[in-house]
Amino acid sequence: MKRILAILSIIILSSCSGIKKTPEPDPFFDTEKMAAIMTDVYLVEGSMTANRKSFVDLGVVPDEYIYEKHGIDSISFKQNFHYYADRVENFLEVFDIVDAKLTIIKDSINARQFNSKEKVPQLKSLKDIEMSDSLKSYPTDNK
Repeated sequence: MKRILAILSIIILSSCSGIKKTPEPDPFFDTEKMAAIMTDVYLVEGSMTANRKSFVDLGVVPDEYIYEKHGIDSISFKQNFHYYADRVENFLEVFDIVDAKLTIIKDSINARQFNSKEKVPQLKSLKDIEMSDSLKSYPTDNK
């Protein structure tokens, strides 16, 4: 049994040794540019999940929007994506940057929401609200 496990282990390890990594694409996106693209991908996907109808009504095609914004095409994006996917350490670095950017965006939105709530006057309880003069003079039907 030990011989079979040893032979299987050698076969599995030797079969993985011939895998070639994706070569560096042309044009090559550095980690900052790839992180910026991936951040927009996540934002657009999240927006579409929340409100797909708005994208349809405005005629926005998410992929085309991202490619146009960053001045890239789909082929260069996919080649760079595969390049980074083959290099886990680099891909994790990209995702660390994406995570930091998304956290900043989330914190900014939360701060705006908090600030907008502070500016809205808080309503008093119904007992504390005085009836306006126009309502006091309104005739009631007490028959």
